[in-house]
Amino acid sequence: MADPIRLDERLTLKAGVIGCGDWGKNHIRTLKSLGVLAAVADANPERAAAFAAEFGVAGLTPEEMIASPDIQAVVLALPADRHVETALKVMDAGKHVLVEKPMALEIDGAEAIVATAERTGVVAMTGHVLRFHPAFEALEKTVESGALGRVKYVYSTRIGLGKFFSQTDALWDIAPHDLSLLFAITKELPETTHLEGVAMITDAPDFAHLHMAFPSGARSHTFISRLAPHRDRKFTVIGDKAMAVFDDLQDPGKKLAIYNHRIWQEGEAIKFESAEAEYVETSEKLPLTSELEHFLHCAQHGLVPKASVREGLDVLRVLAGVAPQRERLAPSIRSFVQAGE
Repeated sequence: MADPIRLDERLTLKAGVIGCGDWGKNHIRTLKSLGVLAAVADANPERAAAFAAEFGVAGLTPEEMIASPDIQAVVLALPADRHVETALKVMDAGKHVLVEKPMALEIDGAEAIVATAERTGVVAMTGHVLRFHPAFEALEKTVESGALGRVKYVYSTRIGLGKFFSQTDALWDIAPHDLSLLFAITKELPETTHLEGVAMITDAPDFAHLHMAFPSGARSHTFISRLAPHRDRKFTVIGDKAMAVFDDLQDPGKKLAIYNHRIWQEGEAIKFESAEAEYVETSEKLPLTSELEHFLHCAQHGLVPKASVREGLDVLRVLAGVAPQRERLAPSIRSFVQAGE
């Protein structure tokens, strides 16, 4: 893991963003605020020119950015099916890269990104931005301190009515967020996985329940949906001493709650004593700002980052492992939706 960023550190690398879409513009704005944005690029020259004018930087083609000697780090916020080809070119040009998730749609592509990063020696991250959420970072420290005891069960919910992307189903589009958090907490990969889901819009799940078992004995359950009528963003860790809930929809100051419930056995009876939530004060710093600072810090000092592309590959391998289960899901509800159009 990289060294912590010094508050007085001056970031000297110059960065560019390829992809000026909905998420790319957030990277552009944040890199500009950090004083490192040198250029933007997009397959649409007019869109690149508009962002370049707004932020006072150069507007380039993707090829020009990759070839530019003035740019040392590149953020890719492209359609997922273009990530691999572009990332390989960026790294072969000797530039550090942050690839938004999913970094690839096939395992071969993700493996090629990891291999190229190791061959070229550049810093390569994948965009698991929630790893940098202040409340999750506090949760990580809480687990590592032993305050929750041994982790026995983790369950998460990430549902809502969101955008649809033709290149990815909900599992590949949404689940990487929670799998990245889950593997950071358990510090291990699952031994077994089981998927249950329903396809409504495509032939792949728009709802999914993913169950996993880990070598330590821990278990997990992840529920994701892009068609739910309401939003829910909870990540819950159950330990044998205490429990914790990271709820991203809570107000600032209440996003991480610790529950020191007491549970014990008397004879054949199981008894418990509930405790009020103890809220952990956390920073209100935006996760994307922390993620990009971390990326640039690691690139500047040649450090191994959190959310490296190797960790991203682990996430995709787990998703690929449930692919046969995903293919067996019957698209019965999808036919109902089409009939009602």
